[in-house]
Formats: sequence, structure tokens, C-alpha cells
Amino acid sequence: MSGIEGMDRYLDGLVGAGAPDRARRLNEPEVYGLLELLGLEACPRAVLPMGAGPAARDRWADDALALVDREGRLLLKAVGREILHKTEVGGVRVLAGVDRAGLLAAADAMVAALEAGGVGDLVEGLMAAAFVPHAANRPGQEVLLSLRQDPAFGPCIVLGLGGTLTEWYGKGRGGGSTLVLPAAGLERGQVADALLAHPWLRLVVTPSRLYVEAPLAVDALVDAVMALAAAGAHCGPGGPSRWTLEEIEINPAVASGGRLVALDGVGLVSQRAWPAANRPLGRIANLLAPRSAAVLGVSAKGGNPGRIILDNLRRSPGAVREHLWVVHPTETAIDGVPCVPDVASLPGTVDLAVVSVPAEGAHAAISDLVAGDKAASIILIPGGFAEAGQVDLARRIEDVLAAGHAQPGGGPVMVGGNCLGIVSRDQYNTFFLPGYKLPFRPGRGANLAVVSQSGAYLVTFASNYDGIILPRASISFGNQMDLTVADFLEHFEAVPEVEVVACYVEGFRPGDGARFLAAARRARARGQRVIIFKAGKTALGAQAAASHTASLAGDYAVARSCLVAAGVTVAESLDEFEDLIKTFTLLAGRDPGRGRTGIISNAGFECSTVMDRLEDLELAVFDAATQAELDRVLPSFAHRTNPIDATPMTATDPFCTSCEAVLASPAVDVAILSAVPVTPALDNLPADPAGGHGEDLDGPRSQGTRLAALFAASAKPAVAVVDSGGIYDPLCRRLEEAGMPVFRKIDRAARALAAFCRS
Repeated sequence: MSGIEGMDRYLDGLVGAGAPDRARRLNEPEVYGLLELLGLEACPRAVLPMGAGPAARDRWADDALALVDREGRLLLKAVGREILHKTEVGGVRVLAGVDRAGLLAAADAMVAALEAGGVGDLVEGLMAAAFVPHAANRPGQEVLLSLRQDPAFGPCIVLGLGGTLTEWYGKGRGGGSTLVLPAAGLERGQVADALLAHPWLRLVVTPSRLYVEAPLAVDALVDAVMALAAAGAHCGPGGPSRWTLEEIEINPAVASGGRLVALDGVGLVSQRAWPAANRPLGRIANLLAPRSAAVLGVSAKGGNPGRIILDNLRRSPGAVREHLWVVHPTETAIDGVPCVPDVASLPGTVDLAVVSVPAEGAHAAISDLVAGDKAASIILIPGGFAEAGQVDLARRIEDVLAAGHAQPGGGPVMVGGNCLGIVSRDQYNTFFLPGYKLPFRPGRGANLAVVSQSGAYLVTFASNYDGIILPRASISFGNQMDLTVADFLEHFEAVPEVEVVACYVEGFRPGDGARFLAAARRARARGQRVIIFKAGKTALGAQAAASHTASLAGDYAVARSCLVAAGVTVAESLDEFEDLIKTFTLLAGRDPGRGRTGIISNAGFECSTVMDRLEDLELAVFDAATQAELDRVLPSFAHRTNPIDATPMTATDPFCTSCEAVLASPAVDVAILSAVPVTPALDNLPADPAGGHGEDLDGPRSQGTRLAALFAASAKPAVAVVDSGGIYDPLCRRLEEAGMPVFRKIDRAARALAAFCRS
């Protein structure tokens, strides 16, 4: 029995094939046995179970003494899966120069000390271990190697500098001492590249000032990573095994004579499985483009969210307004919309039911919709469920929906609860906000879907980009009681008109992160861009083994690594999230080529700052013709090579002509066009009716008009920077209405453009 195929039998033997569905810790020898099954090396050892007779004790002592090193040393350790800190309770001793009698006496003394310390019942045995030659507490000699099953994303491998200084390394580097690798789709070359690029872990596998020869060949560490990744995929919530290896941590695994040897290990195994996702996702089409709808929870007297939703649906541009009903116990019509007394009285199955009743009435309403097959999709507006402590109420609604999904046809899909609703471009609006507070005016963005766990975030985005970007869909998905963020990504990856999917996510449902990653990989392969802002960056305490892994690689670090590996662009702040949405949406379809960047500004500080923020953009070297044109139009005191500093004295025409030359250059793939607008040399303000100045933003030769025309005439990606105050907002709006992303700081422009240019 060896390798992955032997893992199930090994775990059956440890835990019991008929063991109940509960987690079980693995003790140190059990972890070593598992590692050796996977082809990894563990320290030589001899294990003495508690209660062993005299003959077994003598045999153990003989085996243990055979492990003594040249200096006469032997390590004696307590074995107990629930003894989490052996050293603190006297469960670790270094013995020197002992014979059989001395070893047995030391073993008995250790057990007695553990009993006196109150942990005697936890002792399962003793382990004698050989000293493995290595330099302890020296960077590059000891490695933390861990398999972790993330509840959302599945198996991940965490690597870090190991030993007793593991957490010190982590704190000193702000978490940068570790490397997180998602197991799904992991390839050897990817692991090797990550190790060689890591500033600390490369000490283990490359020569350095510390080591003339690398402590370990890179292939040896790659082998260990790949073995644990395969184990995690096999024994994971979505894998073929009935067992889940929640966590296996080796700390340290040491480089000894060119071999990687495990010197300590903890683990946890369970029978956890991910819930099956059997939602009829085809009905998301009914949700986003309904031809009929019903609203529950409309006040006949007006003013409540249901009444606002009804009014928004009545004003919607899609077909839904022509086939609209209200469920109301007494009224026959509200605002001209016919009412029915109950769900059963609805004339057939509507594409969309909006449930805006209080949380306590939601279960009955949804039960009626499911039982009577009265809706293909549901939006559940109110909160007051799991987020308010009403876990049982949420579970009851989830059970009703699950029962519907098990029936022929699959029942309705549902968004919410605790959600704002959906705005589907050219179809409908169910936000419970009146149009005078949040208008949805036409704009670009038919290629964009925004999927947000926070309805309030969608409100701010819609307001900030009103008239500039109107997404194809703005979806507030709330508590994910039924439809999840992964469901929506799966839907949009199959919609060819959608080029960008932007997701604001606070948390993934169990297993949903893995589905999200799979959908993101498919979307990226089709040329779509997926952007995410993941809220909640604090580390989650480990509920698996008593280990260092969770403190060094918390939930956010794991999520980020998994998402980046799947080709998702991860925003670290809300500002960056919106920068990316704007850039990817407005520049979609423009080829970034090799990312050779032409930059022009009229401010020296911008030219200096942007050079520190190019990331993986390449600074273009202008061809001779472009350079000649720049020399011709710009004043002699300007810096005319890339990045161009035109200085504040350059007027509108030479500045815009220079921008045209940069965009036209065959040496330039993408461009950053910036000008601090306060100089009187530039025409960029709206006309002054009082005649205080002669500028006219609407004029044919203004900076805004010229740059908008240049952008429209070019197929290259370009962004503008307007780093000044509110009186220049009209200039920004003019450019963005033309489809050109505008930033108020040049470093943000460079960062967003660099992200757009990454393949």
C-alpha cells in the first residue's frame, strides 16, 4: 500500500472505516506514517504505546538505542493527539549517554511528570526519535510545510520558514515569510518559479551568501509540495475520498544532507463534505430579463420599500412592466397595477417575484411561491436572517428552496435575503430607492456585470458613475441563501457581451470559492476579465490542528493566492476596485500589446512619481519620427523624451499634438496622458458667461475636446490624469463620457493600466 491510492485504507485503519462523522486529530507518528505513504521522509523513530508489557518495552528500548547519534543523543517525546504543546508540559526531553535501563527510567519519569501535570490521560505513548543533522534556527535550514483545506477554496499548500522562529519570521515580514499555493491545477513549474521568486524561501533552494551550495535542491521541495497537493485534492471536500485532510502541518521539515526530513507534525482528519449545488442556474436568465413579475409587500398607502420597488418596475424599460401584479390581501389595484389576494391567485408562473415583506413573513411567502410553482426566480429583499441571529429562519427558507430544486423543473432560484435588489440594464430596477435619489442614466458599461454582496456598495458605485457607466447588471446578492457569487460568475462567463465581471465579496459559502475559481479560469480563457474586492482581511483562528499555519496564512492570504492563481485581478482597496472596473470596462477591446507605455505630463513631479509605479509596464523608447514631431511642437525647455515633461508653459495645441504623436507612435502600445490643468496655457474650463476668461471646454480646440477626439480615433488603450480640484470635474466628465478612463492621481492611473495590460 503506497501513494494516493493507499490513503483511504490508511485513514480507515487509523480512524475506523465505520467512524462517525466527526473530526479526529492525528498524533505525530500517524502524521509521519501518512507522509511516508506519500513518499516524504520523516525522522527515524520508535514508538512505545501506553500499557505495553515488559517484552515490548525492552524491544522498544533496543530499537530506540539504535537511533542514538555519534554524540550519544536521543530525543524522547510524548505521543498524544490532544497534547498540543508538549514542551510546556514536560513532554520533550533530550537524553544523552543512556543505556536500556536509563532510557526506560527516563520514559517512566516522563509519564509520571505528565500525570502530575494533569495531562496523563492524554498520553497515548512515547516516541524516541533520532537527531537529524541540521542547523536549527538558521534561515534556509528549516521549512514550514502545510496542507490546509480552506472551507471555501479547498486544498492549499502553505510554505514558510520553519522551526521555533516561524511566527517571529512571519511577524517580522508582515506575513511575507510564507507562500500560499492553491492545490487545484498546481503544476511543478509553477511551484519552482514561486520558490525561486520568494525572497526568503529561495534561501532554501539556491546558493547564497549563507550557503555556497543550496541546502536543498528545488526539485526536492517541489516534490513535497506536489505530494501534499495531491493528497489534499484526493482527501478534500470535493475529492473522491470520504475523508478530508483538514490540515497536515510539518514544522519543521529540515534540509539534511540534501534531503527534506520531517521532524514534527500535527494533523486533523474529518468527513466534511461540501454541499451539492443543484440550483437551476438557467433560471438566472429569467431573473435578469423577466417578462412578468409580482411584488409582495406593497403598501397601499405608499412609502414603504415594496411601493418604491413597484414604482421602479412600472417605470422600467423592459417587458416586465407590461405583465406586473401585486400580491395584496385587500386591494384590487395599486398605482394602476392589478392586485391578487394571495400567491395562489397569480395567473400562472411569473418570471420574477420580489418579496419585500418582513423577515418573519418571508418563509410563508417563499413556501407559497415554491409549492405553487408561481415564480421562476425570487428576490428576497429584507434582512433579519442569519446576519441578525435568525439562523433557524434562514435555514427553513433554504430548506424550502432546496426541496423545490429537487422537484422536476428545479423550482425558483433566489437572490438574498438582506439585499437591495437588482438593476438589469434595459430591463428593470428593483432597488428600493426612488429615481430622484438614484437615477440610472444611460452610459457605457453594457459589457460589465457588477455582483456585490453589499447593496450599499452598488448604490455608491451607481451614483459615482451615473451617466458614465451603467452596468449590464448590478446585482446585490446579500446572504447567498440560494444563489451565490459563483452562480452569477458561471452565468456571465457564458454571456459573450459581458467582458468584465466585478465582484464585491464579503464571504464565500462552503465550496463556493472552488466553483468561483473554476468559473474564473474558464472566463479568463475566453478573454473575460474578473475583478474582485474581498472584504474581511483579518486572519481566522485555526480550528484545525494546533498549528502556525492559520496565523501565518489567514483566510485573506489564502483567498488572494487562490484568486490570483485563477487569473482574477484582486483589488486591495475600494479605490483600486473602482479604478480597475472603470479601466477594464472602458478600455475593453483595446489591445495592450506588450505594454510599452508612452507618458506625457506638464508636471515634473508626475514624471518622477509615475516611474516608481510602472509595475510591469515597459517604458517605450520613441521612434525617430515620433521624437522629431515632439521636438518640433514642444518648447526647447521641455523634456521631450519618455516620460515627457511638457512643463506648465506648453499651450493646448502643442500639448494635444504631442499626445497625438505619442498615441500614433509604433513604439507605443498604451499611453498615460496627464496635465495638471490649472495652468492658463491650457483651455479646459467651461465658458464663463461673465467673460472672466476666454476658455471654452465645449469649443473644438479645447483640451477636453481634442483629447476625446484623439482617444476615439485611436485603437490603443489610454488613460488621462487630471490632478486638480472640483472646477475641473467637467473636464473629467467630458473625457469619461467619451470612454476615456480619468484618474486624479498619476500613480493610480499607472497601477490600473498595468493591471489592464497583464495577460
